[in-house]
Amino acid sequence: MEEHFSSLCGSSIWNTKILYSPYPDFTACFHYTILKWAPCLLLWTVAPFWTYMLTRKVQFKLKFSFLSFLKIMSTLFLISLEFYDLMKAYYKSSFLVFYMTPIIMILTYLLVLFFYNYERIRGLRSSSLLFVFWSVLSLCSSITFRSKIMYHIHYKDQYDMTDVYIFYAYYGTILFSLILTTFSERFYNKYENNSNELKQTPENLAPLLSKLTFLWIDPLIKKGFKRDLGRADMWEIDDCEASEELTIKLENEWNKYVDEYNRNIQQPLKKNTTAIYRTNSKVNENDEELILNAGSDTDLKIIKDTRKPSLILCLWKVFGGKFLAGTFLKLVQDILSFSSPILLDMIINFIKDKDQTMSVGIFLTILLFLTSFCQSVVMQHYYFRMYLVGTRIRTSLVNMIYKKSLRLSPTSRNASSIGKINNLVAVNAQLFLTLVPFLNMIWSSPLQIIICIYMLWRYLGIGAFAGLATTVIFIPLNGFATNLNKKLSVKKLNNQDHRLKIINEILGGIKVIKFYGWEKSFQKIVDKIRNDEMKYFSRNALAGIITSFTWASAPFIVAAVSYGTFVMVSEKNNLDPSTAFVSLTLFYLIRFPLALLPQTITMVVQGYISLKRIRRFLLLDETNEQDIQHANLNDTAILVQNANLGWNKTDPYLCNLNFEIKKQKLVAVVGSVGCGKSSLVSAVLGEMNKLNDGKINVNGQVAYVPQQAWVQNATIRDNILFGKEFDETLYKKVVNACSLATDFSIMPNADLTEIGEKGINLSGGQKQRISLARSLYADADIYVLDDPLSAVDSHVGKHIFDMVVGPKGMLKNKTRLFVTNSLSFLPQVDQIIMLENATITEMGTYEELKNKNGSFAEFIRIYLANNQQNKNNIKKQEELDMNDKKFTQSKSNLPIFAKQESQRIPYEIHLKSKSMSEQDGLIIDKDIVEGGTIKFSVLVDYMKKSGVFNSSMFFVFFNFSNVALAASSFWLSAWSNDSTENIQKAQERKYFRLAIYIALGFLQCVLLNIANIFLVLMYIRAAKLYHTKLLTTILRSTLHFFESTPAGRIINRFSRDIESLETSIPDSFKICAFCVSNIIHTLIILAYTTPISLILILPASIIYLFIQRYYVSSARQLARLDSSTKSPIFSFFSETLAGVSTIRAFGSQNQFIKRMEKNVDENTVYIYTANCAERWLILRLDFIANLIAALASLFAVFSRNSLSPGLVGLSISLAITVSQALNFFVKMGAEFEANITAVERVKEYFSIPQEPEWNVTNLKIPSLWPNNGKIIFRNYSVKYREDADFVLKNINAEITPGEKIGIVGRTGAGKSSLTLALFRLLEHSTGDIIIDDVNIKNIGLHDLRHKLTIIPQDPVIFSGSIRMNLDPFSKHSDAEIWNALELSHLKDFIMNSDDKLEFRCAEDGNNLSVGQRQLICLARALLRKTKILILDEATASVDHNTDELIQQTIRAQFSDCTVLTIAHRLNTIMDSSRIMVLDKGKIVEFDSPKVLLSNKLGYFYSMAKDADLVS
Repeated sequence: MEEHFSSLCGSSIWNTKILYSPYPDFTACFHYTILKWAPCLLLWTVAPFWTYMLTRKVQFKLKFSFLSFLKIMSTLFLISLEFYDLMKAYYKSSFLVFYMTPIIMILTYLLVLFFYNYERIRGLRSSSLLFVFWSVLSLCSSITFRSKIMYHIHYKDQYDMTDVYIFYAYYGTILFSLILTTFSERFYNKYENNSNELKQTPENLAPLLSKLTFLWIDPLIKKGFKRDLGRADMWEIDDCEASEELTIKLENEWNKYVDEYNRNIQQPLKKNTTAIYRTNSKVNENDEELILNAGSDTDLKIIKDTRKPSLILCLWKVFGGKFLAGTFLKLVQDILSFSSPILLDMIINFIKDKDQTMSVGIFLTILLFLTSFCQSVVMQHYYFRMYLVGTRIRTSLVNMIYKKSLRLSPTSRNASSIGKINNLVAVNAQLFLTLVPFLNMIWSSPLQIIICIYMLWRYLGIGAFAGLATTVIFIPLNGFATNLNKKLSVKKLNNQDHRLKIINEILGGIKVIKFYGWEKSFQKIVDKIRNDEMKYFSRNALAGIITSFTWASAPFIVAAVSYGTFVMVSEKNNLDPSTAFVSLTLFYLIRFPLALLPQTITMVVQGYISLKRIRRFLLLDETNEQDIQHANLNDTAILVQNANLGWNKTDPYLCNLNFEIKKQKLVAVVGSVGCGKSSLVSAVLGEMNKLNDGKINVNGQVAYVPQQAWVQNATIRDNILFGKEFDETLYKKVVNACSLATDFSIMPNADLTEIGEKGINLSGGQKQRISLARSLYADADIYVLDDPLSAVDSHVGKHIFDMVVGPKGMLKNKTRLFVTNSLSFLPQVDQIIMLENATITEMGTYEELKNKNGSFAEFIRIYLANNQQNKNNIKKQEELDMNDKKFTQSKSNLPIFAKQESQRIPYEIHLKSKSMSEQDGLIIDKDIVEGGTIKFSVLVDYMKKSGVFNSSMFFVFFNFSNVALAASSFWLSAWSNDSTENIQKAQERKYFRLAIYIALGFLQCVLLNIANIFLVLMYIRAAKLYHTKLLTTILRSTLHFFESTPAGRIINRFSRDIESLETSIPDSFKICAFCVSNIIHTLIILAYTTPISLILILPASIIYLFIQRYYVSSARQLARLDSSTKSPIFSFFSETLAGVSTIRAFGSQNQFIKRMEKNVDENTVYIYTANCAERWLILRLDFIANLIAALASLFAVFSRNSLSPGLVGLSISLAITVSQALNFFVKMGAEFEANITAVERVKEYFSIPQEPEWNVTNLKIPSLWPNNGKIIFRNYSVKYREDADFVLKNINAEITPGEKIGIVGRTGAGKSSLTLALFRLLEHSTGDIIIDDVNIKNIGLHDLRHKLTIIPQDPVIFSGSIRMNLDPFSKHSDAEIWNALELSHLKDFIMNSDDKLEFRCAEDGNNLSVGQRQLICLARALLRKTKILILDEATASVDHNTDELIQQTIRAQFSDCTVLTIAHRLNTIMDSSRIMVLDKGKIVEFDSPKVLLSNKLGYFYSMAKDADLVS
């Protein structure tokens, strides 16, 4: 090599004499080759990758600016100077290097010009590559510049000064070019001229230096220091980070692989087998098989043998480019990290060698600072990019999961609970935020270890390889631990899915749980699942202790074995300061990759499991859009021919379906409970699987009203508009037709009133009418109405039929498929479809079917007989009353209310200023985002929950381990000084020194392991206690809490925040504790060895503390905002899954996808900002740390005559160590404070209002209470909230034992509120309710609720067996359960199922009809059979005949009980003892039906007339 350079330059490239002369310098050949070629080589190496990156950049062309002109001109000037050098070489016949270098430089400058232009065309405002090139060239030229100045001063007469002056111009131009690259080109952006838009990220407008140092985020951190940050302080994310763009890219790649997978599956399978897959519940989660619903073993084998689509490969194709760019930065950072030990070695040798000039030491110190600072900059940009990639992956996966959830088939929806899907989003997708930055450690850690071992070999010889060999023993142990971690993680996640699923169901059915007093039962169910989850988590944590112990002890074992081998292989080998402290620095370097590698492997395993779970979900069966055709068939709206349909792909439910519905016709579908009416609707909507070649054609746009109304957590107006533009005329028409005007008049903000989650602040009738109004406003061609009148009062139902559905209603020119149990409307329909046992038995007009004398005629005969009997009873009563008195009042004297029910209030819309009035209608409380510092009480509470003993023992053993670590470092310093003081003495003592060093290291590892065991005990205990208390608090909270808090917000506490308690907080807590302990003990050693170094450390600590406090305010608030913006994601997920059939029927998937993307993007804003803020912090901390190390080195250089090399090595090593520890402490302290907000958020729910005690011990009530069933309301008034109006006002009534009371009144009259009051679900009351001489205010809630029985308006079914749904406390025998099922007319259905009483109900009872769910609620009531029964519109969803059977069952089984019946169908309460009529929260009538009907001016008579029960 030397010869080649000599022939090129005519002189040697390296000369030690010149380097150590009074005026140290490099050779002329070195100046003209290495210092010139190195920047060029860097640029040409990166150029292809940079060009490729630019071609992929999608932006707009930048204008040619004055800045562009200056850049080009300065480069052209440099090219002219190189031509001058080339011409000079030509005329002087110089050596080859004087031709080569100018040519290389000219070509490089031409490449720079190319990049200037191409970057401008591609819209790149500032070039980091060219900045690096000009920086490296400036640095190299600075060395030459220093030489030229030295020649100018000392050898002025010996050199041609023209060349020196030309170089000055050359060097100045390079510096000028460097300065130019720090400025950014300007362009006009979409936000500049729009004051309403949030501004784009300042990073896009920042100069290059600001980008490199993250200076652009400084104003935000300054704001955060002064006050709490909010959304107004944030910026909008870039398009390239937005959900829509990212998700489309990943979806396109994924769809390619899925299509190929489906082709591979379909080829060998039968042609009529659909290659879409569902989860088979019998398959182990771990083997992740997707089983075809075809059934044959051959098909199953084909599927198992076919390679699944690779989600990893898709992610790589989409995000691999950005990841590779980060990987390159990581490689550069790894290389730079080894400059510190090399330079430390050179500094120690400089201290030893007194002949070297001081300038060499100063140069080495400057080099140490520059390389360290460059390493810091590169590392922070690596993490910035990697976190960006992680955020992009998380964003795209979350949106893909959401999109998939909108396409799931019914079978897949049953297999994927809301809790499981939320877990995929909250845990599995979220994992990639933290995983991606550490992925490169898989190759980086081994690379760093190899480089360390190589460098150690140079100092310790064969001892280094002996140390490396010892690490091999850890591989099988860690392999076992990793495999165990993988298995336990899968089991833990499965239990977590199950737990979140149950909690989600509890939140959905909380009102029923409170009605029945089932809180303890469900708490036991969740606790059992949680205990199983924590069992696997605890085992996993113990496996982690094995891993952490092996890797924590690895650096010590490697060091001990290496030192031991080194001193033993030769008597001449003694540890000197250079060998000891350079190797010690290398051992510190190797410690990081050794410690991080197992953590990375664990995270990679978790990431792999997460991707498998996500892939498993993405491959689930979807609804086949090809099942429904949309051909234009002239006058036919819906055509079904020979179709077999099923809820899965093997078992047909609706067989040989044939019917045709003409345009503009009204077709009714009738039949008994469970006959398949709703399934027929689902078939038309494409919600069932078509199992044969039959045909289903839907000709036109569809609007759908489900049997159970689905409403969104939004204003009433937004629910009705459903994403469409506001048309005031149409809106008024729809509101009046759906009889909503009166409801709006009593609401706090009319139609701008916010609807609570799942419509919790609306009655069933209001929800149903809003659902109907939504469909009307859609102005569709075909209306599919699944029993829309079931939840409304009979007179309102008649009005809606007349004004909306019927022949003269708004929809008279539309096609209507009308499922109904209200048989009185059938004479007005065009056609009737009669269903029995999921088969169409008859079709025709009302008269045709009636005359046919078939199943329909029998069905209608029973209804008419019951109805006629009611009418006859009423008529007899009327005749008796007519003889008693004559009515002489004229019509003008009639009370206004007599007509009010049937003649609605026309709704005049008053468009309100939302800013003025919208708050009045809000019910959902805003998620509270705490401000200021974390309260000390939060930390104290966490320590208490962790266990005072556990916490104390952790700190004791942790500190002792650090004392042992510090002692071993001090011992090593003393050992290394032995060789400098007395070689003979060093030889004699080396084995003693080695033995003590090993003992101290072993002691440190053992103590650290014991500390880790106590840490595991700490966070396991804390996680258990917080979850238990959170669950208990939630279950004991008031109904108002659930009305005002979205379920997603509560689920976020149980998922993300609890997971932080299990993982994030313990990790950051441990590192903080380690850093604090390490800093204290290092400072003690420094104070003892080199007290003067404290002059550097103490001020630096103050600066560190200031920066930490300056930054942590922003970090803490960003963490809070991040958590609070996650809740809407989960809430929206749950809300969407509940109404997915409605969303698909309206074709509104894109609208909801946009809203989900907006929610995710809102959360991304805070993740992105927090990432930038963290990089800002660490870069500044690194700068101070590097400065401390450089000053410590400079101090050693200036004091080299008074310090021993051992102390110099120790002081510099410790200065580096303590600065890194301070750095890490500030970072992890901020992270811990950000993570501890999870405790703060969980604790926030500990203080929510609680219900009174469930059981009161100081008041004994008789065990048989209530034994009569007497109820007295005494001046009773109640309201929902303290600040709300009374919903029941001054109720006075006495209900005698065994009375059957009917309760009626229009929507909002207070009927359901009376029920809530009886169960004490409303506590803001005055007056008393007395049951059998016991004031219910004085007894425990469960003492009361267990003695009352209710069949609620909304049938709530929990996922689990029929047995669990009927008897969660396992108090009843099988015989009693079967008897209850028989009496509720469900016995045949359950008996015909394979599992009998273990028949599994799907989530929300989705595998049962709404009528069957109501019958299950009846069976619950029959099992409890208390003296008081409340029926809250309990038969609204069943047909009239089943209703009559239920009424007979209730009359027979509850004959001696007091029964309160809230009913829409007045015929169901006509045989009541008395009827209570409510209006606006007051009792307006309360007497027997006979008396009430005798008053033709009364409220009840008016309602009976509207229901066609009186003439």
